[in-house]
Amino acid sequence: MNNRLTVCASHLITLPSAPFGPVREAIGAARDAVAAFDPELVVFFGTDHRRAFRSVVPTFAVVLEATAQGDVAGPVGSYDVPSALGRALVADLVAHEFDIATAYSAALDHAFGHTTRDLLGAIDAKPVLPVFVNCASPPHATFRRAASLGRRVGEFFADRRVLYVGSGGLAHDLPGFREPETGVVLTEEERQAWIRSVNEKARSEGTLRELVRTWDEAFLTGVGGTSWEWLDSIGTDLVERGGNGAAECLTWTAAWAAGGQPLRTLAHEFDTGGRAVAIS
Repeated sequence: MNNRLTVCASHLITLPSAPFGPVREAIGAARDAVAAFDPELVVFFGTDHRRAFRSVVPTFAVVLEATAQGDVAGPVGSYDVPSALGRALVADLVAHEFDIATAYSAALDHAFGHTTRDLLGAIDAKPVLPVFVNCASPPHATFRRAASLGRRVGEFFADRRVLYVGSGGLAHDLPGFREPETGVVLTEEERQAWIRSVNEKARSEGTLRELVRTWDEAFLTGVGGTSWEWLDSIGTDLVERGGNGAAECLTWTAAWAAGGQPLRTLAHEFDTGGRAVAIS
């Protein structure tokens, strides 16, 4: 029996305000597949929206203790993080020349919380080892580097029954993330007010980016196989082709490489941005 399952999904797809379409239905099918697979461990490649990592923003980090912030109607509480296993993974990655950070404690936002709840039912339903991938504060890792990290993580857990999750994307552009990272800490009320103001300014100035679905299609084709040839071209002119939010697909890339199997797209929708669910 295969001891690896990979599920990648956009986040926030089950919010009441999210579309009731194929992607929402697909997350239910993915949840059923996860339940049938019954993993002993979930390795979750996720990002952050400038909430959890402020004064220091690592490119990659293994989180040893995690809580959920509950932002955007997300879950609250503590994840069941196997910290000793996380420390062992960090040591292995360093030994294989990855400059990985150790986050001894992190309050993770909806980039982790929503998809964990969507797939597992609750954030503490299974042992979850969060692996943070910086996608919101350039410079980001390359897609090839994310894949290299994921592949080594998959090799480390080769003898375990593991669900690999990647959450984020697909193509979308967020005006609030056009400005450089400053490390400023905002309350959630301050953050939401600021987001509304920059979005309104972008609309009034006509600077909202009009994206097309071709980047999504190229990315889904890439993770739909096992070749790594596409990894360099997919990141070329990323903001122009996929928007600044497309960098969240670094999490999918790491999970895809960790699982080592092609991903089958269960559903893909595109309007002002892309969202999808895929499974190995």
